[in-house]
Amino acid sequence: MAGLKRIMIVLLCCSLIEITMPVHAMAAVSSWGVNGPNSRSISISTVFQLLQARGVKDYRFNVNITTDTESTLAPMVHDMVTAASQYGITLKPIIFTAFQYGDPTDAGKYPAGDAAALYAQGYNRTYGFVSQFRNDIQEWEMGNEINLKVTDSSGNRLFGKGWTAAEFDTPLMNQWASVLKGISDAIGQINLENGTSLRRTLNTTSTMFGFLDFMASKGVAFDVISYHYYETYGTNPHNYWGGVRPNFDLFQQLATYNRPVVFNEVNCAEIYHSDFENQAGQPVTENCFKSLDVILNYMNTQTSANIESVGIYELLDEPAKAPPENRFGLLYDLNTPKISLYILTYFSGGTLTSAERQELINRGFISN
Repeated sequence: MAGLKRIMIVLLCCSLIEITMPVHAMAAVSSWGVNGPNSRSISISTVFQLLQARGVKDYRFNVNITTDTESTLAPMVHDMVTAASQYGITLKPIIFTAFQYGDPTDAGKYPAGDAAALYAQGYNRTYGFVSQFRNDIQEWEMGNEINLKVTDSSGNRLFGKGWTAAEFDTPLMNQWASVLKGISDAIGQINLENGTSLRRTLNTTSTMFGFLDFMASKGVAFDVISYHYYETYGTNPHNYWGGVRPNFDLFQQLATYNRPVVFNEVNCAEIYHSDFENQAGQPVTENCFKSLDVILNYMNTQTSANIESVGIYELLDEPAKAPPENRFGLLYDLNTPKISLYILTYFSGGTLTSAERQELINRGFISN
């Protein structure tokens, strides 16, 4: 009886620990991240402290290297570097120059606005800025969703198309190739001069792999492929919609480029639906949670592509924006998380309270 009593006491203690102690999960993807605002609009230390507790390591944000930011951008990023070091966060900036906003002259610096001017804009802006952070930030993304700027003869984006480089051989894409080659060459030169190994990331979406091939043909060097993935519940990336071509395995396709892959914008596509409620317990929102759980499972278990990181778009809702751009957040605000944050926390190996874990158990995302 004494032995049985000891066993009962141990079981009771374990039950109490389960109620009060945080729960951790192990991750197969090596790093998990989010997209978020820069330190001008939020307390970045508060954000990074939250991410550290959640096991989230990568933070993707915009750097607009333009004339109007010259006096403020570098100090802001220096502050972010300091905070990131304190909380174990890896910064993943996206480089934007003036051409992103339609200015080929860089506020008159290069008045011709031609290919040489665009190259100079990309090169000089990048070289001057990235050099300052060459020992602090190891990976720089060259623009964002530039592939979506191309349309077909009907004026539609190339969803289900864009498989070939030829589809991107347009005047606009040749302009972009000049900018991106400038950015890419600048980072390459920084590496050459300093013995660093800074990496350049180039992004595409949907079936538009021809964008990567076109930019490579124009001499744009990239070390990492970024891919954005927003899909509804029931979508299988191993049997992914190919549009004008047969369905395909997304991970196998990405693996053909023999480069590391980052899925740095990921979320459910139910958010785009007009009836999305953005409220737990409501049907479309619950389908969104199911979608996100399945998506992260697929990415965590695939074996074809070298997925280094998966990042959710985005950290916080942005209520000032119009739908659907106002409701992609993992949190409504810094004090009010959604179920989607708990899902990410589980995959990233972060800290879940017992109440948060129960929310995932109730939905069948994890076992009791």
